[in-house]
Amino acid sequence: MAARPSSGLETRPAAQGGPGGPGRPSRPPLSVVVPVLDEERSLEELHALLAGAVPPDAEILYVDDGSSDASPKLLLALARRDPRVRAVLLRRRSGKSAALSAGFRRARGEIIATLDADLQDDPAEIPRLLAKLEEGYDLATGWRRERKDPLLKVLGSRLFNRMASFLGGVRLRDINCGLKVMRREVLDDIVLSGGFHRFIPLLAHWRGFAVAEVEVRHSPRRHGGSRYGGDRAARGLLDLIVLLFLVRHEGRPARYFAGVGTLMGAAGLAISGYLAGLRIVTGSIQSRFPLLALGLVLLVVGIQLFSLGLFGELLAYHFRARRPFEPAAREIHGEAEEDGDDGGAR
Repeated sequence: MAARPSSGLETRPAAQGGPGGPGRPSRPPLSVVVPVLDEERSLEELHALLAGAVPPDAEILYVDDGSSDASPKLLLALARRDPRVRAVLLRRRSGKSAALSAGFRRARGEIIATLDADLQDDPAEIPRLLAKLEEGYDLATGWRRERKDPLLKVLGSRLFNRMASFLGGVRLRDINCGLKVMRREVLDDIVLSGGFHRFIPLLAHWRGFAVAEVEVRHSPRRHGGSRYGGDRAARGLLDLIVLLFLVRHEGRPARYFAGVGTLMGAAGLAISGYLAGLRIVTGSIQSRFPLLALGLVLLVVGIQLFSLGLFGELLAYHFRARRPFEPAAREIHGEAEEDGDDGGAR
């Protein structure tokens, strides 16, 4: 494994000159972010295909996610050989979301593309996705209709995609395809953490961006097996549940916790009131001790959930005060406004 710099990562310096003037990095029209984990046998062929598929002025960012093979060494060699390449080496394995986020933060292009390093997705499909953006879409994601993976993995993926599309409110047949192209403002407006990289199309749709799906070619894996574990379906389902909760209750956690707590507390109070009335009228609650225990538990848990909701509201209030929520929007300037007049957006 190649030695790593003390800073924890290494990036190739950006090209100088260009629109920003001398000493400032030029902004390429396209940045391709490729997460890499133990793909030493694929990198040379992948780069040859990718270099021929993207424009000459595009930049290519390979983000190594703590590989234990010779991938870091090969990436540094590619960066020295091809001025379009920037190598980012994470000190330890942090997961695909972290690797993509590291690449997105360093990408300078107006349009960002993502591609897996295992040669299953064809880089030649990127121009077709770019053409979809020219039709007015903000994000174009691949659809591996003829997926070349083991049957069990394909069936699990289709079930997960249907569930995610149903719960997410958008029809997508391949949410987790690694081949995507999107405008920079999409990434500026969403937050990736944990395993949320799987749901970039859903996150973009929820924020109001136009999302399209394009059928792409898919090839069998040539070298080894999946690098990111075999429990992705279970983790993906858990991530989806968490994400749905965060999005639907964004900024208003009390709507959920206080609501559930109120219902439970009301049920516990009703049970306790019934037993108290029974005790007053008959002098005994008879054999209803399990019901008494249930009423007390519901009452206590309900109060705790309600209090948790209020505490969440307090945190959300202070967070909004520092960073007010702003929905995704597109600003269009008319000619009068561009000339310095007070013309409105059209």
